[in-house]
Amino acid sequence: MEMKKYPLPAPKFEKLFRAEVLLGDVYPLGNIGGGYQEIVAVTGGSFEGSIHGEIMSFGGDWGLLYDDTVNNLDTKYLLKTDDGAYISVHCRGRLIMSLEDMQKSDEGLLAEEDYYFRQSISFTTGADPYRWMNEIVAVGISAITDDGNICLDVYKLI
Repeated sequence: MEMKKYPLPAPKFEKLFRAEVLLGDVYPLGNIGGGYQEIVAVTGGSFEGSIHGEIMSFGGDWGLLYDDTVNNLDTKYLLKTDDGAYISVHCRGRLIMSLEDMQKSDEGLLAEEDYYFRQSISFTTGADPYRWMNEIVAVGISAITDDGNICLDVYKLI
């Protein structure tokens, strides 16, 4: 079958903000069949860029680790903008690192090139100034900080 030729644009991105997501307690559910699951609490943080504010101490990541290296991320948390609007965040993505690198992470010795950490992100809000966020596709490039939290750059796919 011959593919039809349609002119499609190359992807372009616009940076929305940088976030530091603070993590708390880990709740291990264990092997649930198909992988090892644990829930990691989101305990706060902040974000700055074209929108800015704080990350509420509400939410978490329902990570599912399989093949000892691939962590399927399913994270939900809540932003509060400086003008008082609430924005729900839902991230789905992958954190890929070896068992050896996971141990380095626990010791604060992990380098960015030791892992792959990317996310697709959707937003939900009823606040009029931010309703445009309900309609976008966003991606996140993430890093694990030396203290075990998450640094996240969020980009709108144009």
